[in-house]
Amino acid sequence: MIKPKYIISHFDSHGVATAAARARSIGVPADRVYAKFPVTGPEQLPSFIDTYFPTLIQHDVEIIDIPVNLRNPRQYIDAINRLAANTSVTIYDHHKTDYQFATQLNCRIVIFGSGVEMAESLSDEGNRMLAYIGVVADRDSSILSRISREEVEKELLPLANTLDIIVRQDAEKAVKELTKTDDPIAYIRSHSSQYQYPPEVLVRQVNVIKRGLNTVLVDLTTVPAQQISAWSWKTMEQIALQYHVDYVVAIAESFDRQTNSYVPTVLAIKYWLSTRTSPRPTLAPVLGRTTVGHDDAFSVRALDRNDAIQLANKMFEELELLTPRTTHLINEVRVAEAVRADFATILAKLTQILENQTKMYQEYLELKKQQIELLRQLQDRRARAD
Repeated sequence: MIKPKYIISHFDSHGVATAAARARSIGVPADRVYAKFPVTGPEQLPSFIDTYFPTLIQHDVEIIDIPVNLRNPRQYIDAINRLAANTSVTIYDHHKTDYQFATQLNCRIVIFGSGVEMAESLSDEGNRMLAYIGVVADRDSSILSRISREEVEKELLPLANTLDIIVRQDAEKAVKELTKTDDPIAYIRSHSSQYQYPPEVLVRQVNVIKRGLNTVLVDLTTVPAQQISAWSWKTMEQIALQYHVDYVVAIAESFDRQTNSYVPTVLAIKYWLSTRTSPRPTLAPVLGRTTVGHDDAFSVRALDRNDAIQLANKMFEELELLTPRTTHLINEVRVAEAVRADFATILAKLTQILENQTKMYQEYLELKKQQIELLRQLQDRRARAD
């Protein structure tokens, strides 16, 4: 018996956009698409499965963008396998951490090489752009294999940022609205005038300590921790975009669950569309400290405020060394404008050359005409002499 499909996705913007694009592409109604913070995250997915088990087994279940919970992989695996023993379960994901657990899952699992591959596999042409917006929301640079950086930053990034706000307010409502609305892109765009992207506001409150050739060092503690904690990484990204640099280092405070307090921390990122070297492999051996995160964005806990300042300055100097001083950095956003300007210059030169050639050809024709006339006169003289 063919069962109806039920889609469960991660509660972030990437999961919501991908799930909605998938549902629209294969005709799954909005009431069978679900995402909710924090329920459909890796940690709480097992509880969700157990709670809604009788309903889920009446469907073929697709789980999108929810990786294996690394804090308790066994609980996640067991929950998936219980469900898979009673109905068809397919996991679609792009997180590399899933590879080590794939053989333990008794269901179909598809791990894509990038967000773009997942977007294109799970959506049809009509819903491809919605899926691409999810890729941008996830800050997956593989989008550059399909769309230029200029178009990503001017067109898709503002839409992804608006979607981020919508999803953070209510992921469950967002995924259902995007699934059932006639035009999901128009739906997102209609909300852009209602909200101002928080990092664009926060970046004006952040203290810029110093700016190097390709790195900016900032102090995020000038903004209340409760206000910036949810947006710290995106604020740093906004700084990189605004200052046209590849790296940002920040003195910050992170919430420690064990002590139930904020502790001094240093954060470092590489701008997500940059092709520069990832900072963590370079900095980790130099720092000699535990880093948390991934190669392009990570944090280091400091002993105190003074230690955080010293650590941040050291990271700043090391990242500056990654950019050769002999290299002239070009703002890629302006490349298209520069090309157009160069094209106009070249066109003007070509026009001038053509005009000169036309003038020279006209002069040649005039000389040729005179030569023919002289030849005719010479022939006339010879004829009269004979």
